[in-house]
Amino acid sequence: MKTELLPLPQRIRDVLSLEYHLQLEAMRAGAGSLMALRTLLRVAMATTMLREFGYGNAAGRTVADYESEASDAFSIGHEGSYAFSVATVKKFATLLTEHDAQLEVAPVRIIDQIARRLEGPN
Repeated sequence: MKTELLPLPQRIRDVLSLEYHLQLEAMRAGAGSLMALRTLLRVAMATTMLREFGYGNAAGRTVADYESEASDAFSIGHEGSYAFSVATVKKFATLLTEHDAQLEVAPVRIIDQIARRLEGPN
């Protein structure tokens, strides 16, 4: 189908971006949740996978880098009060900016493949 070769529509990209940036803001404010941590780690995984398909900077951080930061926040926080340091917020903000740029150009079929991989076997 021709639409599978096009990027996601702008309104969908905007909704996704807003969700990701709001989750990061919650972490910055010290009001993060397990959902925020999970969402941001899924973005890290999706960004890495999109790099593997040729979308984005291959020299970016690894998923393990982001997992380590999230693990640190998890170990010292509790539900509703997980937080990232200023340096970690900057790392994730850079990640989200890269992911926003990837979603502007990556075709829907690639994004669907990645979403299925992230969902895992049912």
